[in-house]
Amino acid sequence: MMKNRNIKTIIFTGIATEIGVESSARDASNRGFYPVIVEDCVSSMDKDAHNRSLENMKKMFICENSNTIIENINIS
Repeated sequence: MMKNRNIKTIIFTGIATEIGVESSARDASNRGFYPVIVEDCVSSMDKDAHNRSLENMKKMFICENSNTIIENINIS
């Protein structure tokens, strides 16, 4: 449905950074989408795992804070 609407970028927020967020972002990337991770809008009960996951995702995806994303969003 997203591809039919010509959506190319998915912005990710949520909990369980190292489980739900990272795996969903990887899946989106594998399906041809461009994941963007909102660093200050993801969390986890495991701070170390959260930080490791963010470091992993920074190597693969755009990871920015919410203010930067809002300032640069281009809806067309």
